[in-house]
Amino acid sequence: MFAVWTFLYGLYRASKSDEPPSLWIIFILGSFYGLIIEFLQFLVPTNRNPEALDLVADMFGAMAAIFLLRFLFQSITKDRSDPTT
Repeated sequence: MFAVWTFLYGLYRASKSDEPPSLWIIFILGSFYGLIIEFLQFLVPTNRNPEALDLVADMFGAMAAIFLLRFLFQSITKDRSDPTT
């Protein structure tokens, strides 16, 4: 879930600017979103409990999205700078 959210958020940020967005900021926001969800699981009376490994999994998902975004942005930038295409 966090990989998809982070990837889509990165695409949204990229669509709002001519420059690729900072991938560190996107990763931090994706990780922060996971932290908020874990904290809310502590506050809201549901059958779910906050777990540190869930947060780690959320961060790995966000990092996977960052790798995909980096590859995507590099290939787009390379295509724009290549005069033969």
